[in-house]
Amino acid sequence: MNKKLLLALGMLPMLSIAQITFTNSNTLLVNASLTSGCAIGVSDMNGDGLDDIIRLDDARNLQIEYQTAGGGNFTQYNFGSVGGSQWGLAIADVDENGYNDVITGGAYNGVKVIKANSDGSLYTSTTLAGSIFMQNVNFADIDNNGSIDIFACHDDGVSVAYGNDGSGNFSPNNGLINAVSTIPSDNSGNYGSIWADVNNDGHLDLYISKCRLGVNDPNDGRRVNLLFMNDGTNNYTDEAATRGLAPLGQSWSANFEDIDNDGDLDCVLINHDITSMIFVNDGTGNFTDITPTCGITGELASLGSGGIQVVMEDFDNDTFIDIFITMRSGIHHLFKNDGDKTFTEVSAPFTLPTGPSRIQSAAVGDLNNDGFIDVMAGFATGYNGPSSDPDVLYLNDGNTNNWSEIRLIGDASNINGIGARIEIQGAWGSQIREVRSGESYGTMNSLMTHFGLGTATEIDAVVVHWPSGSVDTVSNPNINEVLVIEEGQTLSTESFSSQTIHISPNPTNDILNIETTSNGSFSYAIYDLSGKQVQTETVLPASNQININHLSNGIYIMQLTSQNSKTTHKIIKE
Repeated sequence: MNKKLLLALGMLPMLSIAQITFTNSNTLLVNASLTSGCAIGVSDMNGDGLDDIIRLDDARNLQIEYQTAGGGNFTQYNFGSVGGSQWGLAIADVDENGYNDVITGGAYNGVKVIKANSDGSLYTSTTLAGSIFMQNVNFADIDNNGSIDIFACHDDGVSVAYGNDGSGNFSPNNGLINAVSTIPSDNSGNYGSIWADVNNDGHLDLYISKCRLGVNDPNDGRRVNLLFMNDGTNNYTDEAATRGLAPLGQSWSANFEDIDNDGDLDCVLINHDITSMIFVNDGTGNFTDITPTCGITGELASLGSGGIQVVMEDFDNDTFIDIFITMRSGIHHLFKNDGDKTFTEVSAPFTLPTGPSRIQSAAVGDLNNDGFIDVMAGFATGYNGPSSDPDVLYLNDGNTNNWSEIRLIGDASNINGIGARIEIQGAWGSQIREVRSGESYGTMNSLMTHFGLGTATEIDAVVVHWPSGSVDTVSNPNINEVLVIEEGQTLSTESFSSQTIHISPNPTNDILNIETTSNGSFSYAIYDLSGKQVQTETVLPASNQININHLSNGIYIMQLTSQNSKTTHKIIKE
């Protein structure tokens, strides 16, 4: 399979600064009358580098609308019925043929993987083994073997993992993760699910929002949220209560992003019988509720039983993550991040069509390739019933703030780079994002990571921490472009001798000797598994020794640079 680096895309024309607003752009769509249920998606499906729209008309008829270059009209592929009303949707290239595939499912109507052929012109559907009431679904490399797996929330029992055989064929395998309730129960009530590295150890963890209608005891295991922490060796342990993410409410969905740009992932949780909540991370995966001081306490409390999805993106490109919450009843909310762990509600960012009072379901991405995040919105009824009101494509009106968008192509890791963490460094400090497939509830957002830069005119570096453990660093990339990074593109293996280095205790000091075949000096940088740089220096060939006395025992990534070549090494200090 060819995984060649794609060309960066064009510059964004400067726009005027304005409040966050969106314009109804349904005239660009082929099917402007489509009515979705809850599941809705945005992702590049045909490999052209542009985000496309994936929807289920009447919650069951799969249609893909492909974005055309230049922000013009869309074109359409109509797959047809997938059989029964669908609740969950996720997208990834499961067989790594260069074209993304779809998983979808609902209430005991089959979990279906809909795969693209070798040129992306045709899709075929396969129903996986087992019968479940599938709510949310994710693609994730659960065992980190380079092939993407499936995690499907089951409303009426324990959720199901499906292992990938390496060729895009799946079978049930709860040996990957057995997501049983910590409080003994029938394991029902699994609604929203999201994979994220919450404690910065380089391993994906899993959070499940639990809700069981009619169960009023807050300590009932059917409605106590689960946070499965990954120790890196395929062992998962629920630590939701000890880490502060089990508020004992009927929780519908959650999302994790860094709201204060301090290098860790914070959480927004949608609850139905207690107030919805915002939690900040202390950097080690322990969370504190900041809802009382976040500035939107009343709005979060008023969500009641209406909140469905939570989307977290920088909609105005000011470097801070905003919060968008969709609603089953009431009215949706867009909260602008004030940059100090408080938020302000944006007044009327969307002009609603006649009839709907709120957006119920939405997926986001850059749907006209202008560097601002757009919204594909639906107006379902109940929890998943299509209404008579057509979906609306809302294009972001934008402003003069700068931006960067990054697409990944994995090699040792899965081809989409799902599970990778991206950090950009500049005058603002740093920002982080993770690549995910399926999040919140029924939502598939773009696999492209998006960063607002505010008024900054340059980026110092983009650092990609791949699931494989390798690290790519791109220095001083252009702004206002889509940057495509292929795993290993900044690395070379010809200059240095060792790939895994074990350092045993030394009575006097710990010295790392480096052999290099290159002429001239070389430099090194050492990072911990969270991506934090802990040591950097230029070393002359005369010494070729690195003093690492100050490093605690543990695992580190060392990047060595000689002239124009780079390589990474894993350091295990014992």
